[in-house]
Amino acid sequence: MSHAPKVKMDTRCPRRLEEMLDNWCPLAVLRLKAIRNAGRELTEEEEALLPGCPWAIDHQLAHYCFFQYLTQFTTEKSTSDIELAALLNVSVETIKKIEKTALNKMRDHKSFSDLKSNGEAVISESEPQDYKIYR
Repeated sequence: MSHAPKVKMDTRCPRRLEEMLDNWCPLAVLRLKAIRNAGRELTEEEEALLPGCPWAIDHQLAHYCFFQYLTQFTTEKSTSDIELAALLNVSVETIKKIEKTALNKMRDHKSFSDLKSNGEAVISESEPQDYKIYR
């Protein structure tokens, strides 16, 4: 019986695991239980005080591990705002706010200055957006 090769874990893992998980991460489960017990969407400051792994996501097949989710489930498709919100236990509005903040930071950073030089939008108009990335 051959076993699939182990995939190296991301270095940001709080448990400092060498390889991806074979079972649920107890730190992730602890964080998810704390979030659920809060009974409301927490602020970033409130969530930072919770016990468990800050990389926990609500995806059982990825063993509740963000890094495993990225490795196994995002190689062929992008993740929608609705799916991200469900995985992270936040509202879609929070995801949109985070995306907008990230895009503003990217736009203002010198590494991305050439993307907006000709004024052409990077995203298509087929999807409704409240922001645009210019290249």
